[in-house]
Amino acid sequence: MSAGDPGTTGGTPTRAADPAPPRVPVVGLVAAIVLAAGLAIGGAALGRWALAGVLVVEQGALAWAWGRSLHASSGTTALVAVAAALADLAVLVSHRHAYGSTAGVIGAAVAAVVLYQLGLRRALTLRTPVTAARPAVAPAASAVAGTPAAAASPASATRVSAEMITALSGVILGVLLTGYLAVRTEDGAPNPTDLMAIAGLLGAGVAVLLARLLGWAGLAAPAATAVGVLVGAGAGAVLGVAAHDGLSLRAGLVAAAAGAVVAGPVDLVLVRARATAASIAFPGVAVDLLLAAILPLACAAPLVYVVGRHLPA
Repeated sequence: MSAGDPGTTGGTPTRAADPAPPRVPVVGLVAAIVLAAGLAIGGAALGRWALAGVLVVEQGALAWAWGRSLHASSGTTALVAVAAALADLAVLVSHRHAYGSTAGVIGAAVAAVVLYQLGLRRALTLRTPVTAARPAVAPAASAVAGTPAAAASPASATRVSAEMITALSGVILGVLLTGYLAVRTEDGAPNPTDLMAIAGLLGAGVAVLLARLLGWAGLAAPAATAVGVLVGAGAGAVLGVAAHDGLSLRAGLVAAAAGAVVAGPVDLVLVRARATAASIAFPGVAVDLLLAAILPLACAAPLVYVVGRHLPA
């Protein structure tokens, strides 16, 4: 190819530009955020089991999106989803309905993840050809050491490590979302548990939604996040004023602020991460929508729980 041919610069071939990630439709993302937060708010208003049903669906969606974004296997995704559902059940059937009831589920999930990864490593090792695992001289060396050549395949070890990270982080994220159910079912809380859970979800949802809309309008992402957090906290204050069954303006404000101050920065991280997605294999628009709608809510749940459990009336 000559120096003037397309694809060269001064006779040196140039690398094609990385494809940009697919553009997420504004309407779709707004609908996803409203749906995720709105369904959880509706479940909290209806009762414990209704909220648990909504959370199971959202935890399953989060497990699928998290697994797809990190290219995990279907077995890892299933483990994450089942662990989250069992965490919800543990909170519901526990005598105290406390967040700590999920500790046993987390421990069992970690053990299941380790066993699954051991099985996955063995399956990958058995499927790896010996010639592909090492150079031609390597089998002799491994025979001296008494280790099969395929047993130390770098590809299989890397795959299992990635699966382990995805599974453990996914389990934690799924159980975090259970925090809203723990708020809703907590016995002896000084403030109405349904309204505290609703306020936390409202603050987180409004913060993320407004930040995304302002970002599309041209406002810098950090500034959009800051405005979203402030408005999200204010939405909780409005809920406290409008409620007539025990939730004060202060309680609504603090609960919503607890959700907003966590959900906003988490959403900012997602926005920044997506800005660099052109250099990686982007998993798809559906994954982006689900992560943007559910992940900030999940990360905000523990602080909402702490506020809902310990904030004085």
